[in-house]
Amino acid sequence: MPAQWRVQVWLGDDTSPQACLRDEKVTAETEAEALAIVARRAAEEAGGETLNDGQEEVFSRTEVGTGKVEHGSTAGVPEA
Repeated sequence: MPAQWRVQVWLGDDTSPQACLRDEKVTAETEAEALAIVARRAAEEAGGETLNDGQEEVFSRTEVGTGKVEHGSTAGVPEA
């Protein structure tokens, strides 16, 4: 049964109102789903995108081999 969740995101230990980066109420079945909704909204506002459950990000062999993947991983790239 869906419930109302209030999700707040704070910057560090500062409890002043200015340190609250996000304060949202969402309807979700679980805490994890509520957090995922808020994270997805934040990513969309920042111009990025998040993957849905079950989705995978696919990179070409060239991207992986040269380390030119979107998340900046250098796995498999020999050190200079």
